[in-house]
Amino acid sequence: MQRLAIAILEKKVARLTDMVPNERAHAESLDCPIFPDSAFIPPRPLSECRVALISSAGLMQRSGDNIPGDCAAYNQIDKACPDRDILINHVSVNFDRTAFAADCNTVFPRALLTDMATDGTIAHASKAHYSFMGATAPEKLQSSAMHLSAQLKESGINTACLLPV
Repeated sequence: MQRLAIAILEKKVARLTDMVPNERAHAESLDCPIFPDSAFIPPRPLSECRVALISSAGLMQRSGDNIPGDCAAYNQIDKACPDRDILINHVSVNFDRTAFAADCNTVFPRALLTDMATDGTIAHASKAHYSFMGATAPEKLQSSAMHLSAQLKESGINTACLLPV
């Protein structure tokens, strides 16, 4: 998992200080939800992790459905889908697609996760990964997130790697 974290951190992350003033003011004005009933769950050993990726980049398979802005739906990206058939449809004009255009794994590191499963670092890489539209109000996502959570549990996934954009 450390290699996955390093790969994600190597991607440029937007900082408030780098934003244009109106976007910075907007980001600073957003309320951050508080979840008083959140449970702490001790981490399991990496070798026991069965991992799925969950992105907020609005990804879709070429043959799939687009997720419109401010929509709580999510897309499933099958393990067998070639990187060239994964499209990014994030609605924000501020979302930089440059790294994704060069290598899908900068945004959605499926290959690295598969390598980690192959070499035994993790127990299993999911047969499917998922993507929401990040430009959606968080409160709208609860029902879809609960549905996906149940689906992941049912398929034996015990660890989700969240990939915000």
